[in-house]
Amino acid sequence: MRPYPFPLALGLGVLLALAAYARALGFFPPGGVYLALLLYGLLALWGLRYGAVYGLLLLGLLAWVWPWAPVLAVLLLFLLEARRLPEKAQGAFYGWLFVWPFLALLLIWQVFPTLYAFYLSLFEKVNFLRRAEFAGLENYAILLRDPLFWRALGNTFWYVLFTVPTGLLLATGVAILLNLRLAFQGLYRTLFFLPYITALTAAAAVWRWIYHPEFGFLNWLLGTPGLDWLNTPKGVFALLLEPLGLKVQGFLAGPSLAFLAVMVMSVWHFLGYQVVILLAGLQSIPKEYYEAAELDGASFWQKQRYITWPLLSPTLFFLFTLGLIGAFQVFTQVYVLTPTGGVLQDTLTVAFYLYNKGFRDADFSYASAIATLTFLIILALTLLQRRVLERRVHYEA
Repeated sequence: MRPYPFPLALGLGVLLALAAYARALGFFPPGGVYLALLLYGLLALWGLRYGAVYGLLLLGLLAWVWPWAPVLAVLLLFLLEARRLPEKAQGAFYGWLFVWPFLALLLIWQVFPTLYAFYLSLFEKVNFLRRAEFAGLENYAILLRDPLFWRALGNTFWYVLFTVPTGLLLATGVAILLNLRLAFQGLYRTLFFLPYITALTAAAAVWRWIYHPEFGFLNWLLGTPGLDWLNTPKGVFALLLEPLGLKVQGFLAGPSLAFLAVMVMSVWHFLGYQVVILLAGLQSIPKEYYEAAELDGASFWQKQRYITWPLLSPTLFFLFTLGLIGAFQVFTQVYVLTPTGGVLQDTLTVAFYLYNKGFRDADFSYASAIATLTFLIILALTLLQRRVLERRVHYEA
């Protein structure tokens, strides 16, 4: 028996189980199950002995009755065969045996919904109450001509551009300060982490009161009574340049004041999480490097530039990647602070638009097309940042 088909056999077994399950619920065409079964059989022919092939195919057919039968069949077969494997292959086998439940969960909760969203996007206005007609890529063609989608995408890009770098910059500064020998250090760490453990919906509701135009705390603090933070559609760059007599419009006007208010709340909420991760990264840097730099007469900024920054770069890269993905999916705080998407849709984001189309207009196929296109944009940006930024990351001290 060849050792390498195991993960593939297991993966295809899970896909076959999901296909059979989806078919049982009526969401999958019978041909899809036949195709999954064919792939399953071809893999068995390629990697296993013929006697096991017929057994696997027979158990694969049980997927019609019990969807998880092929997965258990593969596991049982490999458990029986594992003792005959070379020692190195046995290590790989037991490794995959422990990993596969998490891979299965990843397939069920991440990969399958993504593929299913793409499948739904190929039909005309799916609402699960009537049979939908196959529409091919028509939803994508409509989406690319939809001005509201481009408005939501532009707003989302503003959100990413503001929250990700600002959050990382603030978190790095706070983490460096908290890493120094300060009195009441534990208290400061707790205070910074408290917002993150607060429910996002509750935190957004409190910030809605803070931004209230008449009795909000922010207007009282700044002495700007009547300023409606969450309903001012003017761009922040336009507002800043107006006193200088300069007028800018469109994308150059910047995100609206309402959207900036949402961004500030988001940075505040996630700051504690980033600080904790960065503190762990800072404390993993050996103290000997700083002591050697002090003996050489290095200043505080020189130590940050030549020791902290390079050795903290893996942590920063990790937080930047997660922040970018999370920022593209922003929804809760936007929905609580501006339930209608703001004046002139100035706080509408891609996730908010997806929600409106799917759950308010009951057009799940169009919502799935938005989800699929957003997934592709996030994937492209993640790959691009890995290609550009990962070269500057130092993984070894």
